[in-house]
Amino acid sequence: MDRREFLKYAGLISASTAATLLTPEILYAANPAGQNRILVLVELKGGNDGFNTLIPHSDPLYYQHRPRISIQQRQVLGLNDAVGLHPRMKTLMPLWDKGNMAWVQGVGYPQPVLSHFRSMDIWNSASNANQVIEAGWLSRVLPNYKKGLHGVALNKGQANLGPLESSNLNSVTMQDPKTFLNQIKHISDVQPINTNPAIAHVSQIQHQLFSVGDQLASKMGNRPKRSGVKFSKGVLGHSLESVAEMIISGVDSPVYKVTQDGFDTHSSQRGAQDNALYQVANGLASFQQAMQKAGLWDNVLVVTYSEFGRRVKENRGAGTDHGTASSHMILGGKVRGGIYGTHPNFAQLDANGNVRHTSDFRSIYATIAQRWWNQPNPWNGHEPIPFV
Repeated sequence: MDRREFLKYAGLISASTAATLLTPEILYAANPAGQNRILVLVELKGGNDGFNTLIPHSDPLYYQHRPRISIQQRQVLGLNDAVGLHPRMKTLMPLWDKGNMAWVQGVGYPQPVLSHFRSMDIWNSASNANQVIEAGWLSRVLPNYKKGLHGVALNKGQANLGPLESSNLNSVTMQDPKTFLNQIKHISDVQPINTNPAIAHVSQIQHQLFSVGDQLASKMGNRPKRSGVKFSKGVLGHSLESVAEMIISGVDSPVYKVTQDGFDTHSSQRGAQDNALYQVANGLASFQQAMQKAGLWDNVLVVTYSEFGRRVKENRGAGTDHGTASSHMILGGKVRGGIYGTHPNFAQLDANGNVRHTSDFRSIYATIAQRWWNQPNPWNGHEPIPFV
C-alpha cells in the first residue's frame, strides 16, 4: 500500500491529525545547522500572474492588453530598462541591489494544461503534459543527497507535500512546530509490525512520527531559538517564521515548503494579487533578515513556483484567466542576481490569447539539483540556468 492509496482511507482519521499522521519522517541531526544547503519552496497557489509581478514596463502591448489592471510605468520598481517589480514588493528591492535576487522569465512547459490540479501535478512531478508521475520531483534528487528527514511542508489547510510526495522520501506536513509537538504527544512509540503490508505501513509511520516528535522536541523544545526579527501576521509570514526557527534551531532538513494563496485572479485582480504579493514580499524580506542575522543566508535558496501564469489580456471582470508562462523569483546569498530567459512575445499569442513559454520549469529544477546540491541532473535536455 503506497502513500496515495493510504490517503484514500484518511477519513478514518480526524482532520486535526491527518496532516501529520500520513507521511513518514525522521529527523537527522548528523550535520550542524548551516552546513547543509537548504531549499525553501514558495508555492504561489492559484496561478500567479507573472506579467503583473515582473512587469514588462517598456512593452506598449502590455498596456494595450491591460487598460485597467496594468501597473503604471511610474509605479514600477525598475530592475532594468525592460522589466521591473510590482510596487507592493518594495521590501525585496535591497536584495536586488545586493545581487541576491534573480528572475527567470517565460517559465512553462510544452502543451500547457490550464487545469489547476493537473498542472500542479506536472510541476510537482516534473512530468511532461501527457505523462503521469506519482512521485514528486525531489524524489529524484534528495535520496542521494542525504539520509534522514528530507523535507517539511507547512500549511494551515489541507496537507500538501507537493514536490516532496514520494515513498522514497521522509517528509512531514505540519501547521507549525508547536502544533506538531502538541499533537505528537498523543502518539506512543511502536516497533514496526510486518504482519501484512497495511499494518507494516501504519506501524512504520507511527514509529517514525514518534522519532520525529522526540528529535524535534530535542532541537526546539518549549523554547525554540527565536530569529529576533518581526514577521508579518499572515499565513505565509507565520510559516516562514516557523521555517526560520527550525533552521536556526538546527533541524536538519534540506527542504521547506510554504504556501501563499490568493493568486487565482479571475476578477478584481489588482486588489487580490496586490495583497498576495505584499504578503510574499514582506514574509521573504523578514526571512532573509532572520537568515542574515543568524549567519545562514548563504546556505539558503528561495524559489517561487506556481501551476501556471495568466493570459495577457485582461477579462471583463478586471481580472485574468488561466494562462501559460510566468516569471519566477530566486533569492539567496549565493544567487547570481539578474534576469534570465527571454520575455514572451506579446505580439505572438495563440488562439486562446496565451504566450509561448521561453524557459522550461525543469531547467530550474536542474539548476537546484546540479548547481545547488551538486547532484546529477535527472532531466536530460533541460540544462541548468546559472542563477546559482
